[in-house]
Amino acid sequence: MMGNYYNEGVDKMSIHIGENISIFKEDIIAIIDRKTVETSKDMRRFVDIMIGNGNVCNNNIEDAKTYILAYENRRKSDGTTDGKCNLYLSNISSITLSRRGNNKKTNWGLAINE
Repeated sequence: MMGNYYNEGVDKMSIHIGENISIFKEDIIAIIDRKTVETSKDMRRFVDIMIGNGNVCNNNIEDAKTYILAYENRRKSDGTTDGKCNLYLSNISSITLSRRGNNKKTNWGLAINE
């Protein structure tokens, strides 16, 4: 998965979200906890649309504690790029995930409802 992004000489930080999946930090748009999705009609509808459109990258729906929205911009062989928003599900808490990538350069839209 990450091999599609590798550019020689460019360091990219990734965040491990469980299930042997890592996402580049710069690709993460939002980290959303399960309670927020369960209590917000709009968030629930958004997640259902992402699932219905096949934009979920792993099948951890039953154990999901956190939803991660990421924009992946892949370079095609002809030099153009193809961007797509994907939803990842993680059994790691949203607080832990946000701490893993927390630094002054990160500005994620966190929706944490404890």
